[in-house]
Amino acid sequence: MKVRSMRIPEDIDRAIQYVSKAEKIENTQSLRKLARLGFELYAALNYQNGRITLRETADLLDLSLSETIELLEGIGVKGNIRAADVLESLNRFQH
Repeated sequence: MKVRSMRIPEDIDRAIQYVSKAEKIENTQSLRKLARLGFELYAALNYQNGRITLRETADLLDLSLSETIELLEGIGVKGNIRAADVLESLNRFQH
């Protein structure tokens, strides 16, 4: 894991504190969780807007296609899944 140093705006710091308290976790864990959630949303919106494919989304998030579909459904992103994506996924299960 890399170490990064950055300035955190006050509103983001309050969000980190809120999550830390609500989930009873350390501030660093809270920051990592919020960063991951933000990146997941960023990737999902890019997928939803057709800027990236389902495969690219899965690769960015380091998830399988089925995990990515679950994530997208969980945050309410309707898929633009192509038949080729479905067939590729099915072929992976057969091998």
